Amino acid sequence: MGTTIHGVLERNARKYPGKDAFITVSSRLTYADMNRTCNRLARYLQDQGVRRGDRVALMSRNNEYFFFAFFACMKIGAIPMPVNIRLTSKELGAIFQNANAAGIIYENELAETVTALKDNLNFYFSIQDAVEASVLFSDGNLDVPIDSRDVCEILFTSGTTGTPKGVVFNHERILAIAAAVSVNFSLSHSDSILTLMPLSHSAPLNTFFMSGFYCGASHVLGDFTPKGFLNWIQEEKTTFSFAAPVAYLLASKDPDLAAYDLSSMRVFAYGGGPLALASYHHVKKAFQNENFFQVYGLTEAGPNGILLYPEEHLDKAGSIGKNPTVNMEIRVVRPDGTDTAPNEYGEILLTGDSLMLGYDNNPDETSAVLKDGWLYTGDIAYRDEDGYFYIVDRKKDVIISGGVNIYPREIEEVFATHDAVMESCVVGVPHEEWGETVKAVVVLKGQVSEEELRSFAAEHLAEFKCPRIYSFVDELPRNASGKILKQQVKWVHA
Repeated sequence: MGTTIHGVLERNARKYPGKDAFITVSSRLTYADMNRTCNRLARYLQDQGVRRGDRVALMSRNNEYFFFAFFACMKIGAIPMPVNIRLTSKELGAIFQNANAAGIIYENELAETVTALKDNLNFYFSIQDAVEASVLFSDGNLDVPIDSRDVCEILFTSGTTGTPKGVVFNHERILAIAAAVSVNFSLSHSDSILTLMPLSHSAPLNTFFMSGFYCGASHVLGDFTPKGFLNWIQEEKTTFSFAAPVAYLLASKDPDLAAYDLSSMRVFAYGGGPLALASYHHVKKAFQNENFFQVYGLTEAGPNGILLYPEEHLDKAGSIGKNPTVNMEIRVVRPDGTDTAPNEYGEILLTGDSLMLGYDNNPDETSAVLKDGWLYTGDIAYRDEDGYFYIVDRKKDVIISGGVNIYPREIEEVFATHDAVMESCVVGVPHEEWGETVKAVVVLKGQVSEEELRSFAAEHLAEFKCPRIYSFVDELPRNASGKILKQQVKWVHA
């Protein structure tokens, strides 16, 4: 049978029955509390006709209701599909259709978004109403025979380049991530994990929530605001967080930052985008804490992959690390599949125990990225002489101008060293003669003119890499996980 995710909940309820495990704005629940509520809700869902194998869209903010629904579905063999709460009804409708969603469980305040979709679904529940109605049912563990290799979750890619793809996992693959990450970050039941990035995304849910959950850690759950992030750390003495780099940059600007006690934090993990060397030094100084870990992985890999430890940042900031997590391997290959030499660009491949089973209802896309047990990531990278890996760019983000490859990330790293630049995004836009030309969209934190930035770029970059077009904005467009939407950036006007 093997261990299941809901089996871990039941185990934690036995091992740590009285410990605060799920801490939110409105609740403090032990593992035993969570398990009892999920058992009742699972029986209620069965009573309402939710069946084993049903694909259940789950829409909730980061709170206890998300996990009531998530675990209850798993206990009856239904398949939760967390979806981004910021999507429109139209976007959700397309996802549900592609994924053959049987129904949706949603948090009350999201009712307006999902009302338009209910005619095409078999069931449609408010989590709060369902939990209230479930009090009449037994709170003992269910006896549904579920194997660790059964499909238990479908997550959706961030859709930065088109319609999100469903990524399919079973219990075994997700728990492989949890085991690896708990080893690499030395997690234990005494940790307190702060999760403020959306649980509909893979890293907050599968990598970091699950690893702490696997160990019996406590979980502080909420939606990110810079002030909230600092308050939670101080009030709950959290030890671990994961966020997109922009979250740390925003929190670092809080005028009262120095008054907060952040000393409990053992790990500030970041991923989903680079933290430029200058930005890394800025947040390290602002938080008076050196425990910053860069993590790299794709949803399709769990996400699981490789990490850069704090002490490695001094010499290798900008790298994604040297040693993959305990159950992963990494290569950089040429188009013919052979390994690159040091400093030669190629595509990153990953393999290990946590790779997705495949893309949902999409065998062609699956076979395009999963070959001979390796995941072709689409990330262009190189290894240096010391064996450290550096991402140059996404394959699809490379700008080809006059037949020459230009890597946006290299240009963004240069702008990050300018005192007046908070962040930038560099993209290729169509050009009649050159095919593409380089455009920089910049968020400022100080005073600088376009001409000064042009001169700065020219000092640090070859002429062909220097942006020809500049736009200045208050913020860059992002999806809910903090990733920059490069397609939208292309259309930002000066």
